[in-house]
Amino acid sequence: MKIENFYATVNGISLSCQRIIPEDVRPDAPTILMLHEALGTIRMWRDFPAKLATATHHPVVVYERRGHGKSDPHAVGDIPRAIDFHNTESDVYLHGLIAELGLAKPILFGHSDGATIALKYAARFPDNVTAVISEAAHVFVEDVTVAGITEATKIYAQTDWKTKLQRHHFAQTDDVFRAWVDTWRQPEFRDWNMVDELANITCPLLVIQGDDDQFGSDEQVHTICAQTGGPVTKMLIKDCGHIPHFDQPDQVIKASLKHLGLAECVDG
Repeated sequence: MKIENFYATVNGISLSCQRIIPEDVRPDAPTILMLHEALGTIRMWRDFPAKLATATHHPVVVYERRGHGKSDPHAVGDIPRAIDFHNTESDVYLHGLIAELGLAKPILFGHSDGATIALKYAARFPDNVTAVISEAAHVFVEDVTVAGITEATKIYAQTDWKTKLQRHHFAQTDDVFRAWVDTWRQPEFRDWNMVDELANITCPLLVIQGDDDQFGSDEQVHTICAQTGGPVTKMLIKDCGHIPHFDQPDQVIKASLKHLGLAECVDG
């Protein structure tokens, strides 16, 4: 397996990236492009991208969004984020990164905010995506989400969580956290949703959520599946919280293989 860390410049912003090339990579296999959660980085995926690359024999690229990890920081005045920040992440940064890296119709694998951005991109650029795997996406704002974020704010203030996050975000840690909690707790953000865009998604879609997700209910899954315009598979995982690829990684990988037509690779 070959692992390469590099930077890509998109819209004048340097984004930290990692490319994983598995042994016996499939010829002409589309790249799996992974989009992290609101507090995520490359390292915070742990070994899951490598496991996914090994299982699928597809190349994998992971990147850190602006303001995260080793990528360039948010601009002054950009926190809280704009209500439509998912649009910017999709249309400017994700679209730009795909072009910069020369990726032909990648498979998008997103978690939480990253899954929402993946859905946005598939809706806005339907001809540019082979498939989407969505974990714990939000397509509208729920009380449980805001309550979970409010509780996270207390934990951040009262525990060593900040110290742990600093290992990943360095000097950007407070800004990363504020960009998440301050954006989602804006009164105007309660009316945000992307439900009306889901019908534009035509690629195969796998929608995954844990049954004990503290940041969203299974109504997110049901809404996505009911409104999407293409083939969709629903997966509600038992004994699973907000991060299925940590809580039940084997189930996520097996479902991903089946979704991509690679079920024969499960034991490979």
